[in-house]
Amino acid sequence: VDRLNTRNMLKRRYYNIGTNLDCLLCGEHIEETVEHLFFHCTFIKRCWCKLNITWPTVGDHLDMMTHLKAIYHQ
Repeated sequence: VDRLNTRNMLKRRYYNIGTNLDCLLCGEHIEETVEHLFFHCTFIKRCWCKLNITWPTVGDHLDMMTHLKAIYHQ
């Protein structure tokens, strides 16, 4: 619901964050979005791996959350 202050969201709300929208966690030249931060960022992927959580490789973030809920029966 657009509550996480990603660089993408801050740009859309006209905050003065400069022109660099790259992900700060992984340092890759990929725009920092919610989808990237939770599912595609190389830093976050290592964090999920340490927690022994794997995500499906296809689908949007809603599909991925549904998958995780099914695995952990929540």
